[in-house]
Amino acid sequence: MLLTSASVSGGSLSETIRLEAEDEMAKLQDLYEGRSDAPTILMSQEEASAFVQQNIDAALFDCDGVLYRTPVPIPGAKECIESMMKEGKKVLFVTNNAGVNRKQLREKLSKILDVDSLVDEQMISASYSAAQFLKNEVNCGGMTGKRVHVIGSGGLCEELKSFGFEVSGGPSSDKPEMDRGDLASYEFPESPIDAIVVGHDVAFTFRKLSIANVLLQKNPLARFVATNRDSFDLVGGDGRHIPGNGCIVAALEYCSRRTALNTGKPSKDLLGVIQQEHNLDLSRTMFVGDRLDTDIKFGKDTGMISVLVMTGVTTADKLASVGEGNDEEPLPTIVVSHVGKLVR
Repeated sequence: MLLTSASVSGGSLSETIRLEAEDEMAKLQDLYEGRSDAPTILMSQEEASAFVQQNIDAALFDCDGVLYRTPVPIPGAKECIESMMKEGKKVLFVTNNAGVNRKQLREKLSKILDVDSLVDEQMISASYSAAQFLKNEVNCGGMTGKRVHVIGSGGLCEELKSFGFEVSGGPSSDKPEMDRGDLASYEFPESPIDAIVVGHDVAFTFRKLSIANVLLQKNPLARFVATNRDSFDLVGGDGRHIPGNGCIVAALEYCSRRTALNTGKPSKDLLGVIQQEHNLDLSRTMFVGDRLDTDIKFGKDTGMISVLVMTGVTTADKLASVGEGNDEEPLPTIVVSHVGKLVR
């Protein structure tokens, strides 16, 4: 769904998002007509809200592309969240954004959606899931120390520190390059480490890669954790792809010859973090997202009801290209145009 200048000039950006989502739904009706393997397409607000009322006790929402397209809220997102919370349904926000901690994510959602009743405990950012996972590793004896080296943002570092971890790395003013001589003379003050955590880093450099690689070499028992493996995100009105954290993770995996453990969507380790605090009945829980490879796969793999909205990454053309779906990009259980359709 691409927001052209012509479409935006005809009305508000929020309204444009709604109209384009409805257009995508019309394409899906044609695509899936008469097919027994198709997801359930809920076109009307009455159908969608009735399903939620009868079958759902808890709703987990992805954020960007579902509740907003920064900084514009999706039509009906405020009303959807407030209504579900008022009705006593458990509402959680699960994002692969590792650049924010729980407090920052709550503040962002509150501001964009104009909902002031949100609390930190509802927030499950990729930084939080990585920190909670490592805390569990320490508690069960899988990690003997709490020294963590970070490739990523200040928000990720702050979240790890809030869990009591000793953090090195993160944002840096060091020169970006590191040649053979630099590496040979580097004294590695960070070592020894107990874990390396890789989150999205728009200031990622060859120096950061080289240091992290040798830290894993020097500390072979250290946990290697990825906050997520997203390949890209959308930016701009023409849907440009900005590289995601998966690209950075892949670079470190390749040179270290180790495989990272993913604690973000669609990892089942993320479900363990969520269930530890919220103990959901997964058969009456829906995961609402805009991506097949992270959101819908996470919902399907964990036994939740997966709900795809047409306001983000996935288009009707994308659904057509995956046919009956596959292990990496499964079809959702239900499709609605946008989250505003989920409540009356």
